[in-house]
Amino acid sequence: MPRTIFELPSLALWLQQLAGILPLSALIEFIDLANKLHIYELSGLVPLWNWPVTPAGARLLLSSEDITGVCCLDHVGRSAVLHCIDGRYGDWYPCSTPSTTRLCVSTRKVSIVVKNDSINMQNERGRKQNLDIFDAMRLGPPSMIRPNSLFSSAFIRYRLVSTIGWLCCVGVAIVSLMAGLYIGCGYLLLVLLTGICVRFTHGGKPRRLLDERPAPYARMVIATDSLNGSEWWAFYGGSYLLNSLLNKPLYRTDTTPTPKLLRFALRLLIVGQWVLAVGSCALQNWNALVISFWIICCALMNVYAYPPEERVQDWLRYDLNIVLERIHTEFSSRRSMLSALAYLNPDSAHTKWIDPILASSEDRSRWESALLAYMESGKLPVVSSL
Repeated sequence: MPRTIFELPSLALWLQQLAGILPLSALIEFIDLANKLHIYELSGLVPLWNWPVTPAGARLLLSSEDITGVCCLDHVGRSAVLHCIDGRYGDWYPCSTPSTTRLCVSTRKVSIVVKNDSINMQNERGRKQNLDIFDAMRLGPPSMIRPNSLFSSAFIRYRLVSTIGWLCCVGVAIVSLMAGLYIGCGYLLLVLLTGICVRFTHGGKPRRLLDERPAPYARMVIATDSLNGSEWWAFYGGSYLLNSLLNKPLYRTDTTPTPKLLRFALRLLIVGQWVLAVGSCALQNWNALVISFWIICCALMNVYAYPPEERVQDWLRYDLNIVLERIHTEFSSRRSMLSALAYLNPDSAHTKWIDPILASSEDRSRWESALLAYMESGKLPVVSSL
């Protein structure tokens, strides 16, 4: 046995049994690596020490799919379809960035609530519709946002979490070496090397919009998980901005092909992580507790210290220089909601966007005529079908 600087106390029997189980969390979905990989491809805001890999995560990291245009969870089949309808031309298409869009809006607090005092809202059997309007505003050119935001609260938070993680990683590695816990120290080293490989294979720079020109006119795009559902989003903003966010893949600045040798090295590092984790379970000593401690630290960092939603918001604000303002309201029926959207639509003369939601019919024609007349004159004609 090699000499050590100090000896750790022997583990109690129950701790030994626990040490034989905990590292196996590296082989199950204790860490949501798919979500973390998506955030990393999107914003680059994942530290090198935060890369324990599960088998499912390994399939994503080693996938042969082209990742230059689509982030991990935006690939077709990896997330639920987000339906989008263009407010000018009426095009109905699946959003090209469904997971990113959901993350962008999920933590936006409602800034304005428009109350609906209609007596129809009291009908318990009514088909109420919830509408969130997102006003997307670009505050300036997006070219060099992050370098100028070193002292922003969001950037400081990421740096603080990253620094604390590095201090913990180095501290645990030093203590492990001094105590002769070479398996635990080797696992930490493999995690760091895995992070370095992922940086080269999946990029470390934030994604951009394909079209960053200032828009000549405003546009509205309606989005929903289901055209027969009751939850609706309406995005309002520049035409190029909305088209690049919802209808085009995000642009990866670094598209250098990954060398095969690097992909092979990544595969070896991931397998090495699993071998050391399983080996520590067989030994049932402090090595297993070191590995378990680090897996838990990485999981807590992802969920609580700097969650994915906030990292996406920081990417939106500090890399793209875009701010979303959220307005919420509720309607007593789908047709009343469509009337409000038609009124808010900057292309108010166009109503083809309603076709996927409400098919053309004689009843709809009468309703549209009354609605357009009201929008032009401010007086609503008396129409029995309304």
